[in-house]
Amino acid sequence: MKIKTKVYIKLNKPHGYECSHAPSNHESVFSLFPPELIKNGLQCAGRLDYDTTGLILLSNDGEFIHKIEHPKKGFAKTYIATLAAPLTEEMQKKLLEGVQLRNERHICAALELKLTADNIVQITIKGGVYHQVKRMFAAVGNKVIALHRSKIGVYELGGLKAGEWDFLQPEALG
Repeated sequence: MKIKTKVYIKLNKPHGYECSHAPSNHESVFSLFPPELIKNGLQCAGRLDYDTTGLILLSNDGEFIHKIEHPKKGFAKTYIATLAAPLTEEMQKKLLEGVQLRNERHICAALELKLTADNIVQITIKGGVYHQVKRMFAAVGNKVIALHRSKIGVYELGGLKAGEWDFLQPEALG
């Protein structure tokens, strides 16, 4: 009988990697880990597009993964979006009030917006529908040209460089 040790990991996902054990067009984030972690059932708690960088949480604890992925659990996610054009006050207002995205039943609103430059914004959302951040900016007439996730709930990247990962401390798990 093999006892499975639960592991909790944060990864700074580099550009061009897929969050899949069976990637179709790009290298898998799982190629960044030792085989013994993969054999122990390591899975992504949520995904990022191949062209989005930043924080991914991984574990072999199904309950933890469900908690992170489930929209009703309320984990806020923070991204840094580089936009094709400056974010106007009108665009900010619409994003904070909420926009209707095609094929979505609920309005998607930013919980918080912070401009760090005319065309670079930190946006915090709840949920995580397909391409949500990119689609929200498109809905107000702008385009995301680079996207980086910096935070999920209480979990932050810290000083991890692209492709680096670290174990999360059990006491840090919510």
